[in-house]
Amino acid sequence: MQIVCSVLSACLFLVVAGIGMAQTKDPCSDQRSRRAWETGIDPVYADAMELTRTLEAHGFFVECVRSSKQSQIFDGQKGAAWYKSDHGIFEVLFLPKGQTFDELKIVAKSREGYTVYSFRGKPSIPGTMESKSRIAFIKHENLMFEVSGDDPLTKSLGQVFQNR
Repeated sequence: MQIVCSVLSACLFLVVAGIGMAQTKDPCSDQRSRRAWETGIDPVYADAMELTRTLEAHGFFVECVRSSKQSQIFDGQKGAAWYKSDHGIFEVLFLPKGQTFDELKIVAKSREGYTVYSFRGKPSIPGTMESKSRIAFIKHENLMFEVSGDDPLTKSLGQVFQNR
């Protein structure tokens, strides 16, 4: 019985520690990430703040915005931002104003538990992107939203930003 209690205590510790570690990985709670973003030196900072105002005008509450690791995926891309809102989490890729994602074709193929995305057209991207969850892409002018596995968020963003 004592061994079972010890094992259960150890498992509970690992679960609690794992939850705590996961929470510290949230860019909104990471002070270094916040300070880096708030310097305003990210190339898309002004664009991302403009988008934040647009989102909020359409009923989204944006908890935070941070720099994204996807800032240089496409040739000529200006950058990318990671958003956490009351509707969910998503990323936005930015092209310079005046350019669009309209000529970009996205092809998704399922492969052994993953979806592989290939991109054809402009802007170009070397290689492919893989994801365990389905990614929805919403193109709007010089923006492309990426929503991973969240259909209600995809629908909400699509109602505001889907190119017609």
